[in-house]
Amino acid sequence: MDGEHGTSPSMLCPDLVDRSRELTALRDRLASASDGHGGVLVLRGEPGTGKTRLLREAVALAHDLGVRVLAGRSVPDRGSVPYRPLTEAFLAAFRSVPRPTSPELAGFGAHLGRLVPAWSAAEAGVDDSPLMMGEAVVRLLRPMGPCLLVLEDLHWADAETVAVLDHLADALTGEPTLVLGTTRVEGALTEVLERLVRRDPASVLPVAPLEDGGVDRMVTSCLATSSPPPEVGAFLRARSEGISLVVEELLAGLVAAGELRLEQGRWSSPGELTARVPASLRESVARRLATLDPVPRRVVGAAAVLGRRFDWELVPGIAGVDGRAAADALRTLVDRQLVEVDGQGFAFRHALTREAVLDDLLPPDRRELARRARPVVERANPGLPGSSCELVAELAEAAGDPVAAASSLVESTRRALAGGAVASAEITLRRARRLAGDDETVRRDVDEVAVDVLVAAGKPRETLEIGRGLAGRMGEAGVAPERRVALLITLARAAVGAGDVPGAVGDLAAARAAADGHVDDALAARITAVEAHVALEQGRAGDAETLARGAVDAAVATGQPAVECEGLEVLGRIAPDLGPGASTGWLERAARVAERAGLATWHLRARHELALRTWEPEALRSTRDLAARYGALTTVAVMELSLADLALGDFDRAESLRAAQACVDASTRYGLATAPVAHLWLAGAQALAGDDGAMQVALDRALAPDPADPRVLGDLHGRVLATRSFVADDLGALRDQLDTMIGHVRAADPARSVFPGRVLWAMVHTAEDDDLGVAARAENAEATEHLGVAVFRCTADMIEAVALGRARAGADAASLMERARATDLSAGVVGLRQCVQLLAARAAIRDGWGDPVTWLRETEAFFATRGHERTARRCRLLIGEAGAPVPRRGRDTSVVPAALRALGVTSREVDVLELVALGLSNREIGARLFLSPRTVERHLGSLFVRTGLHDRGALGALARSHGVQDG
Repeated sequence: MDGEHGTSPSMLCPDLVDRSRELTALRDRLASASDGHGGVLVLRGEPGTGKTRLLREAVALAHDLGVRVLAGRSVPDRGSVPYRPLTEAFLAAFRSVPRPTSPELAGFGAHLGRLVPAWSAAEAGVDDSPLMMGEAVVRLLRPMGPCLLVLEDLHWADAETVAVLDHLADALTGEPTLVLGTTRVEGALTEVLERLVRRDPASVLPVAPLEDGGVDRMVTSCLATSSPPPEVGAFLRARSEGISLVVEELLAGLVAAGELRLEQGRWSSPGELTARVPASLRESVARRLATLDPVPRRVVGAAAVLGRRFDWELVPGIAGVDGRAAADALRTLVDRQLVEVDGQGFAFRHALTREAVLDDLLPPDRRELARRARPVVERANPGLPGSSCELVAELAEAAGDPVAAASSLVESTRRALAGGAVASAEITLRRARRLAGDDETVRRDVDEVAVDVLVAAGKPRETLEIGRGLAGRMGEAGVAPERRVALLITLARAAVGAGDVPGAVGDLAAARAAADGHVDDALAARITAVEAHVALEQGRAGDAETLARGAVDAAVATGQPAVECEGLEVLGRIAPDLGPGASTGWLERAARVAERAGLATWHLRARHELALRTWEPEALRSTRDLAARYGALTTVAVMELSLADLALGDFDRAESLRAAQACVDASTRYGLATAPVAHLWLAGAQALAGDDGAMQVALDRALAPDPADPRVLGDLHGRVLATRSFVADDLGALRDQLDTMIGHVRAADPARSVFPGRVLWAMVHTAEDDDLGVAARAENAEATEHLGVAVFRCTADMIEAVALGRARAGADAASLMERARATDLSAGVVGLRQCVQLLAARAAIRDGWGDPVTWLRETEAFFATRGHERTARRCRLLIGEAGAPVPRRGRDTSVVPAALRALGVTSREVDVLELVALGLSNREIGARLFLSPRTVERHLGSLFVRTGLHDRGALGALARSHGVQDG
C-alpha cells in the first residue's frame, strides 16, 4: 500500500530488512544470559551494513525480557582515554547510585572510581591492569541480575578496553551478563576477534551487505510503497553494494535533487538517474551540503570538528552565529538526514557522515574552525576533564599548532598512566613525541613523561636510551637540579632492572654530581636507597647494609615512607645470610610502615615476602586475604598455589584439593603463569585422594604449555607420583620415579625450583646401593647447603644416619637420627620428614640399629590421622616385623590425636581415657562402654605403659591437654 508523505519525507528505513538470522542469534544469546550463561557477542561488518540498527533491536529485546541495559561507545582519535566506552556505560547507569559495598568488590575501589568518578575512594589497590578492571566489571554486574552491556564502535577502542573485552569473553560464561559489541572488519579488535572465534565461533556474528532482493525490499520500505519506480531499484542495486546506510543516503540524495518525487501519493523519477545522482555516500553527503544555506553550512562544519557526538551549546561560538540561528540550522540538518537527535543532544547520523562533512571542508576552513573551537572547548571545560583534553589536542593539531597539541597530549599521557592505562599512555606518548618537533621545552616535557611510561611498560632499554639523552639536555638547558636528579634516580632503577649495573652506577654518580649543594635531604635519601640496591647487585653486602640503613634513617627524618620501605627491603634481602629468620624483623617493619602510610604495593610486597620466607600456612592465608582486599588477584593465586604446595607436603587431601583448585580457577580465569604448577599440585591432590584418572588429567594439563619443562617434569615424578607411591603403598615403584625425576632436576634452573623429591632419591640410593649412595648423598648435600632450609638439613641427617647404620656404626647412626627427629619443623614439610623417616626405619630394621619402632609409631599416627590407611598399614607391618606390639584401630570410631597415636594409643583406649578424665570408676566405665571391669583394667594398664604415667589423675590431665576431654 502506498504511504502518505510530506514535502520532505525521511528516507530512514522503518523496517529491519533480511536480518532474521542475526535477530535469532541475538534473541538466543540474551535468553542464555538471562539463564546465567553470558559472554561476548560482536557484530562485525563494513560501515553502514546495519550494525547499529541491530543493536537497537537487541536493546528492545532486552527490555522485553527484563534485562538491564548499559551502553557506551568508542570514538575516533581519542585512544588515550582509557576505558572510554565502559566509563560512558557505567557512568550513565550509576551516576546517582551510591558506591556498592559488596565484600566481593573489596580491593576494587580504584577500578570502580574509573568507571564512576563519584565512587572514587582512598582505598588503595596494587594492580591497575585491564584484567583487574575486567574482573571489577564482572563483580559489579553480578548481583544486578541479567544485564546487556552494549559497546559500540569497538574498532576505535583504546587498548585497555580491548584487553577488558578479551577477559570478559571467558569470565562471563557463567554470569548473567552479555556484552554486545560492534566493530568494522579492520580495527583495534582484530586480534581479539581471532581469539574469540577460536574459543567460540558463534561469538562473532558477521553482518553482511544485503543481497539484491534485500535492497529491493529496503527501497519498498523506505518509500512506503509496494511499487517503487523500477529504475530506482536498479540504480540502487548497482550503486549501493548492499550497504543499507548507502541505500538510505542515495535515496535521500535523489529526493533532495528532485530526481525522485512523490506526486499524488506515487513515486516517480522524471529523468535519467545515473547521469546526475551521486554514486557514493560521500558524494551524497557533499551534494546535500551544497544545497545548504551559509548558516547551516557553518554550523555543520563547527559540529564536525567537535566529534560525531557534539555539545550543541558550543556550536554558536565556533560557527559565529547566535543561539537561535544555530538551533534553526540544527533543525535543517536533522531534516536533511545529516544529524539526528541523540538523547538531550545531537550526533551525526553515522561516523561516515561526519567524515564526509570534514572531507568537504577546504583546509583553510577546517583549520579556522579548529582554531575557533579550541578556546571555546577550554572555556567550557575548566581543567579539561575526561576526553576534553584529547579533543583540545586534536583541535590544536588541526589548527596547525602541533606543539600545543603535544603539550595537551603530555597531560593526557600523565592521566592515562596515573589510571593504570599503560598501553594507552604509550600510544599517546608516541604521538606527542612526533608532534613536539624541534621545540626543546616541549620535547623535554614529553621525554620526561616518556621515561615514566616506559618504566611502567617494562621497557628498560628504551627508557635508558630516551632518559639518558634527556638528562644530558637538561644539564645543557640549566633545568632545575631537583628535576634532573629525580630523572637520574629513575634511570638508575631502570638500569638495575635491565641488568645494567655499571650503567646504574654511572646514573647515580651523575645524580650525586647534580645534587651537590643543590638538593635537600629527601632527594639525597632516594639516591642512597638506590645505591643500596646497586651495592647488593654487585655483591657488596656490607656496603649495601650501610647504605640501606642510612637510607632508612634519612627517609624517617624526611618523612618518606616509600623510601624507608625501599631501604628495609634491601636489609631484608641481606639478612638471610645472617641466619634463618634474620630478615623477618626488617620485612615486618616495612609492612607496618607501608600500612600506616597507605602504600598498598609496598605493604603487600613486604607481606608477600614474609609469607614466602616463613612458609607458614597462617602467614600465607593472611597475605592471600590482604591481596584480595587490595584487588591483587594474581597474588591471591600465588598464595593459593603456596597453600596447595604446603597441603600436599602435609598429605592433607581436603586442603590440597581446595587450594590447588582455587589456583587453577584463578590461573585459567586471569591467564596467569601459575597455571602449569597449579595443575601439577591439583594432580598431587588427586594422588592423595587415590583418583588416578583425575590425576592424569591434571598432569596432562600441567604439561600442555611445555611438555619438556624440566621444572614441571621434576616435580611430576618427584612429588606427584612419589606421593602416589606412598599413599598407595607402592614403594616398589619409587626408585624408578625418582631416577626419572633427577634427570629433569639437573636440567632445571636451580634458582627457580626446590625439588624436595631429591631428598627421597638420595635416601633410596643410600639405603639400597652397594656404595651407600655416595654420589647421591653428595649431590643432595650440595643442594641442602645452597638452600639452607631446615627440613632439608633434617632429612640430610637422616640419610647420613642410614649410611652410618649400613656401615655398622649403629650408635652414631642412632644419635644422628635422634638429632634429626628433634628438629622443629613447620607445617607443610613434616610430611617429607615422615616419608624419609619411614624409609629410614625400614633400613634400620634390616640393619639392626636405632629405635625404628618409635619412629614408625609416629609415622603411622601421621598417615592414619590424615586418612592414608595403606601407608599407616605399611608402618604397622614394619612395627610387627621389628617384633613390637602392633597399634590397632579401636572397635569404636573415636579419633586418636596424632601425639597419642604415636604412643600407640588406640581409639578404644581413647574412649576409656575420656571417661577416666570424667572421674568414672572402672565399673562405671565398663557400663558405659559395655566392657567388663577386667577389660577396662587391661586398657588402663596399657595406657599407663604407653604414656609413662602412673595415676588416673595424670591420665585425666593428659586427656584434657590433647582435647580428649574438655571438662
